[in-house]
Amino acid sequence: MTLPATISTERLVLRPFEMRDLDGYVAYYTGDRTDGVGGPQSRQNAVNRFFAMAGQWALRGYGRYAISLRDTAIGHAGVLHCDPADPAELTWTLWTAAQEGKGYATEAAQAVLAKWHGPALIARIAPENAASIRVAERIGMHFDPEASPPGYAPSMHTYRADTEAEGLGR
Repeated sequence: MTLPATISTERLVLRPFEMRDLDGYVAYYTGDRTDGVGGPQSRQNAVNRFFAMAGQWALRGYGRYAISLRDTAIGHAGVLHCDPADPAELTWTLWTAAQEGKGYATEAAQAVLAKWHGPALIARIAPENAASIRVAERIGMHFDPEASPPGYAPSMHTYRADTEAEGLGR
């Protein structure tokens, strides 16, 4: 299972997290945009999550990237796979509403999916998160009504990459 250290798209650079990204991430994770992913959290929990995201790379050799636009992190995207008992999950998040509606999340998620060499990926999405559902559908993922939700979020829906038809998630 691999991902390159950096991925460049037409408008974005997906790169390793840097300390200068911490404040943007903490502002995101202590704010209201995190309702669907266990937030908002305290500053300490947000800092711990930030370091955990960066640390997954050292332990697994793949993980989540900072989505960088003109050298400023605006979100994160990549593969979340902390617990070996859980499936690998493709994730994408924009840290502020100002970045929504511009295709950044779709561009980042598609770039990660295209570079992923590992088992088929899933995405867990709150049913009321229409924007993330549209991203999943745009990149070729399909709702799986038979999938069990994760214990930490029983209302989440699971989307799966159509790896055979799309040639993705190798």
